[in-house]
Amino acid sequence: MAPDADADSIRLRYVGASAVAVQNGQLTIRTSLNTVTETKPYCYQTVAGQVREVAARFDLADNQVTFGFPRGYARAHALVIDPVLVFATFSGSVSDNWGHCATYDAEDNLYSGGTAFGAGFPATNGAFQVRYSGVVDVAILKYNPTGNQLLYATYLGGEEGEVPHSLYVNKKGELLVLGTTSSRSFPVTPNGYDRLFNGGTELPKVGNTPSAVISGISYPNGSDLFVVKLVANGSQLAGSTYLGGSGNDGIRLEPTVIRNYGDQFRSELIADANDNVYVASVTASANFPVRNAGQSSYAGNLDAVVLRLNPDLSDLQWSTFFGGRGLDAAYSLRIGGDGSVYAAGVTTSDNLPTQPNAWQSAFAGGEDGFVVRFRNDRLVQATYLGTNAADQAMLLDLDPADNVHVLGLTLGTYPVSAGVYHNPGSRQFIHALDPSLSRTVFSTVIGSGRPTPDLSPTAFLVNECGNIYLSGWGGVINQQAGNPASSTRNLPVTPDAYRGATDGDDFYVMVLEKEARSFLYATFMGDPTPVTNGRGSHVDGGTSRFNKKGVIYHAICACGGSGFPTTPGAWSNLNRSENCNNAAFKFDIESLKADFDLFDSQNAKNVTTGCAPFALRFVNTSVGGITYEWDLGSLAKSGQSDQVSYTFNQPGEYVIVLKAFNRLTCQKEDTATRTIRVLPANFNVIGNQQVCKGASVQLKAEWGNRYVWTPATGLSNANVADPVATPTSTTRYRVTITNESGCTGEKDVLVTVTETRPDDFELLLSSECGKPVAVGFINHVEGADRFVWTMGNGDTLRAATPSTYVYPKSGTYEVAFTVFRGECAQTATKSIEIMNLADPPNVVTPNGDDKNETFLLALRDVTPPVGVDGYKLEIFNRWGKTVYQTDVYRNDWGPGVANGLYYYLLTSPAGIQCKGWVQVLR
Repeated sequence: MAPDADADSIRLRYVGASAVAVQNGQLTIRTSLNTVTETKPYCYQTVAGQVREVAARFDLADNQVTFGFPRGYARAHALVIDPVLVFATFSGSVSDNWGHCATYDAEDNLYSGGTAFGAGFPATNGAFQVRYSGVVDVAILKYNPTGNQLLYATYLGGEEGEVPHSLYVNKKGELLVLGTTSSRSFPVTPNGYDRLFNGGTELPKVGNTPSAVISGISYPNGSDLFVVKLVANGSQLAGSTYLGGSGNDGIRLEPTVIRNYGDQFRSELIADANDNVYVASVTASANFPVRNAGQSSYAGNLDAVVLRLNPDLSDLQWSTFFGGRGLDAAYSLRIGGDGSVYAAGVTTSDNLPTQPNAWQSAFAGGEDGFVVRFRNDRLVQATYLGTNAADQAMLLDLDPADNVHVLGLTLGTYPVSAGVYHNPGSRQFIHALDPSLSRTVFSTVIGSGRPTPDLSPTAFLVNECGNIYLSGWGGVINQQAGNPASSTRNLPVTPDAYRGATDGDDFYVMVLEKEARSFLYATFMGDPTPVTNGRGSHVDGGTSRFNKKGVIYHAICACGGSGFPTTPGAWSNLNRSENCNNAAFKFDIESLKADFDLFDSQNAKNVTTGCAPFALRFVNTSVGGITYEWDLGSLAKSGQSDQVSYTFNQPGEYVIVLKAFNRLTCQKEDTATRTIRVLPANFNVIGNQQVCKGASVQLKAEWGNRYVWTPATGLSNANVADPVATPTSTTRYRVTITNESGCTGEKDVLVTVTETRPDDFELLLSSECGKPVAVGFINHVEGADRFVWTMGNGDTLRAATPSTYVYPKSGTYEVAFTVFRGECAQTATKSIEIMNLADPPNVVTPNGDDKNETFLLALRDVTPPVGVDGYKLEIFNRWGKTVYQTDVYRNDWGPGVANGLYYYLLTSPAGIQCKGWVQVLR
């Protein structure tokens, strides 16, 4: 799932199921025919370059299945459910059904070959053989590329036992099957090269005795090889023939030091570009049919055989022995670009026909591997591969330059080249020789470091860029067969492994870089539960294949229940037998496809055109990448694996590139691009402004053809680019601008209204009797830049709070107080009355002579003195008793007053007080 995707959107509904339930973490689907089980989901995320497993479960409601995550997961990162595994399925056979070999075709279908021990194998209608013949039959299944359909399934056999060793699909899509049979009635075609069973000595099925083939399968009539060709739909034979002599053919029973369960069935067939069929195997028949042979006579107790049949299997074109006086068996073969045939296997012969310049011309002792090259039906070169301990060459492949790569097993100290990846002390070796088999390209050892082999090899590939793929299995059943330490424990895996842990009884898939320069990938595959039935996941002999893209197609013998991890929707999620099923899996290691989705700020998907600023989130949906690089040209680069975000502020076209890298692939790099178109939206407004209270200011927006201003209050016109604003208080105006491209943007402008409040001041008057009035100032205005006091008589004061001011003349004055903030000025006025009294008289003589008749109050700065009314006057006698009081004195106290000393208190209309004494004399 892509980052931020909703896991709840994944819902599975099972149509036709009678019951669906979650039991012990597994999903069981019951139908009228059987019960299908899907194992607990496996999920992981890659966060900061580290692979983290995510706890997951099946949730079931209303017959719908969803995935639950009890501890959650990082939603900002991609979530992978069942990664890389394309499919895995059981055959669904009710009868015991073992797994042996597998291959693929050009359409990526998977073919699995096994054996069936009864009539319960799911042969399909119209298949070549829908009925069980008896004892043990070959059982072939063809699955579609996703494993959810069984395209055909057929029995293949006669009245006795037979086992498939190798499968291959030719250019026409026809399936070739190589195996061994003990049936005189094995189906052969009328034009088959050999239509008669050739016989041999009895091979019983009891135990792992030297005369037993494998426990459970008998060859009472001895054994012959068979080669069969099935048409593409599996409905009939396009060819079929026996191959053999009077001894046992195709089965290696003689014991070797290195032994794996099922090695007795190691043989291989392939086809060339003309659909001729090549076989590499073993024979105990001195009269095995040979033609144009490089070695025409049987040389020892077992010889390898290499041969070619024409496309319809009617003619043996070429056949030769290869061997010496010991045991010799060919396990694997390939065809080079020049038509050379290369075969590999095991030998105990010290007299193989090596030629001058062979890489190893002499037998090293015990048992060695070998590689032989034939060209134009003649032996060109042969070489031993071995140490002074036991060695076997198990599988062979060629790189694009026809360098011969061999996967083998050793009990010795196999040589390790300089500069290669290796696991010291391990007993699986990879050895590459040049096409002439005279020079080592490199050699290395891989494995756990145990002193005995870990694995029984099952598939081997060198892909088109030289990377090396291998698979094998280990575990308890291999230990019982003579490899006492066989196990998958302690084998190296990579952090991105499909399954990073093992119980020791699993399959193992590994990838090395070209010439083993580095370790690229490894994973386990198999039943995650510990083995309790003594068998584990294994194969009963035979080999499987990688295609050149690095996809492995594998057959497995899965026994003791349905624990092998199949995929949802697979053909069969259930082992229906009481013992084993042929379980097949397809595992894609090399897929690489770069891709990404993009989301805008509203989470709309894949919007590639927008207006600046255009914010986008790019989400990685690539498949198969290990590392990634985002390239936004000159704007940015990022190695973030899951997603990146970017805001495009400038108009133009931008190419976004995501590169996915995976060294496992020949491609190594894949690229995805998107073109982003950013439309111009470079709107502008004149910046924030300041205005004095009551004044107006003109706003201005640019680069649009439509404008909407809010709030509209106080604007001359809310729908023009340049309205006049007269705000009563500080206001933030927002304008929505639309241009001819349809892009819309919003801009703000703040108009700050400056209000000075100049009325916040006081004037205080004070005086003493007979002295001028002093004006005091109190200023409560804060934060202004400057102040001006205009005193109303032409005088101007410029301090914030002046010292006292004395008017030279009495009168009424308007005091103007002006406050400045920036360029804003506001003025407030207050009126004051100034009365500068002359000194009040100290003597009053009310004797009628019109002089000093009364207590006279007069202004001192007016000549002649003028009486002043309006004062409050209080007169006290010498004992402090009030003898006169008036709030508005009219200059009339004195007449009729007795002589004596008096005291006065004057209060002016402005509240100024003065006091003194006065004597009345008559």
